[in-house]
Amino acid sequence: MPSALECTEMRRMRCEHDLTPLVIHVNYLVNLAAVKPDVYAKSITAFRGEVERALALGAEHLVLHPGSFNGSTREEGLARVVAGITEATNGLDMAGGGLSVLIENTAGAEFSLGSKFEQVAELVNRLTPVIPVGACIDTCHSHVAGYEITTQAGLAATLAALDATVGLKRIAVWHCNDAKAACGSKLDRHEHIGEGTIGLAPFGWLLNDPQLRHAAFIAETPVDEEGDDRRDVEALKGLVD
Repeated sequence: MPSALECTEMRRMRCEHDLTPLVIHVNYLVNLAAVKPDVYAKSITAFRGEVERALALGAEHLVLHPGSFNGSTREEGLARVVAGITEATNGLDMAGGGLSVLIENTAGAEFSLGSKFEQVAELVNRLTPVIPVGACIDTCHSHVAGYEITTQAGLAATLAALDATVGLKRIAVWHCNDAKAACGSKLDRHEHIGEGTIGLAPFGWLLNDPQLRHAAFIAETPVDEEGDDRRDVEALKGLVD
C-alpha cells in the first residue's frame, strides 16, 4: 500500500499536470474466473489489494481483464468473476471514493472471457448492483476478436453493436492500439498507431466521434525504441479535429 505521503504527492502531481482521469490496470496475473481454488483465492486477495491502492491514490477507474475459465463452462466462469469481485470489494466504499471497475474486452483466446461485447455487457449488468462499474474497450482486442473497425461502415456497425449491448455511455475508457495480427485472428499483439492491420484512419474516426466525447483514450502500444510511447500519443493527438 502506498504511504500517505506518496498518495498526497500523487494527487499533487495529478493536479499539476492536469492528469484526469487516473486509470489503473489490474495485474495481469489476477484471474477471477479461475477454476483452481488456490488461484481463485489468491486472485480475490490480489484484486482487493488493487482496489484498496486505487482508492488510496484517488484513481477514477480500475481496468480488469475478466480472466480464463479453463476447466469449466463460460457461464460458470462469468459467475465466478461476479462472485469474486463481490467478495473482494465487500466493505470498500468505492462510490464514495469515486472509483469504478471497468471490464475490458479481450482478444478471443480459448477459454478467455469478454471477447464478445455481450459478455462484457453481462458482467457489467451483473455487477451494477454491487459496485460502480463500466467498460474499457481495446481497439486491438476488438479487431482481432473479429469486429470490423477498419472501414467507416464497419466501425459504425461495431459502435452500434457496442451501444446495443454495453451502452456507449458506459464505456469510460478506450485503449487505442493498432494490431500486428489480422481481423478475427484472436492474436493479442499490439502495434504502433497507424503501422498495423487497423491503420491510421479508424483512430481518427474514433477520437472525433461525438458519441465518445465523454471517454478517455489511452495508448498501450509497444516501446521498441526510446520515445515510441510519446510518438504514438502524438500520432493520436494529431488526428483530433
